[in-house]
Amino acid sequence: MSLAIEAAFQNKCYKKETLEKLRIKNSVLQNLLRTENELKIIEDKTYLRIAEQIMEISKMNNGWINYLTQKEP
Repeated sequence: MSLAIEAAFQNKCYKKETLEKLRIKNSVLQNLLRTENELKIIEDKTYLRIAEQIMEISKMNNGWINYLTQKEP
């Protein structure tokens, strides 16, 4: 979350780099969550709720990256 806030206040030329870092951290988080579920560390209901939120963050981040890429000359 801190990377999203950081990107919001950065100059345009640095935003994409920060958002790419956020994309990687989000993917790591998704994999950790999936592993926790497979090892039965967390319940299925909790897994589904958190996975949905992580997926929404991923969609917003990818949309922001696409927006910045389209605006480049």
